[in-house]
Amino acid sequence: MTDAAKAADRAAVTEILYKWCTSIDTRDWAGMRSILTEPVKIDYSSNGSIAGDLAVDTWIDRLKGLHGFDRTLHMVSNPVVTVNGDAATCVSYVNAMHFLKDGDRELGAYACGIYTHELVRVNGSWKIRAATFDLAGRHSGSAAFDEAFVRARALAPSRMPA
Repeated sequence: MTDAAKAADRAAVTEILYKWCTSIDTRDWAGMRSILTEPVKIDYSSNGSIAGDLAVDTWIDRLKGLHGFDRTLHMVSNPVVTVNGDAATCVSYVNAMHFLKDGDRELGAYACGIYTHELVRVNGSWKIRAATFDLAGRHSGSAAFDEAFVRARALAPSRMPA
């Protein structure tokens, strides 16, 4: 493989990582679906959340709970991409911020950690086959984080687009 082809693969994998984040933050579930294999392995167990091989629709239904937040921002940095033929791994830092105004209160759920995404090339395009979030810490503490998520999940059904 030429250096140019390696660079193109690294750029394409990094672009998929960015699409993962922006699909979450813009609630672009079709965009999320387009970058995942069926099934997809998700491991957010370090954050006390879901882990396992999931149907894509199951993962997206889980993400729809984020509709309860006024806004989310998932920012990734320092992506290190390793490509081996039609398989790739991308390890990056993530800072995930979730904002919710609840009456006079502003709730924030801030978590940072390390994402590890495993990808496979399917018909010439990169797809995520596994995503792991390894929690490093919560800026606001676990009680504030949990409270914000409980409230957001309660609000999510009323905020879903028709």
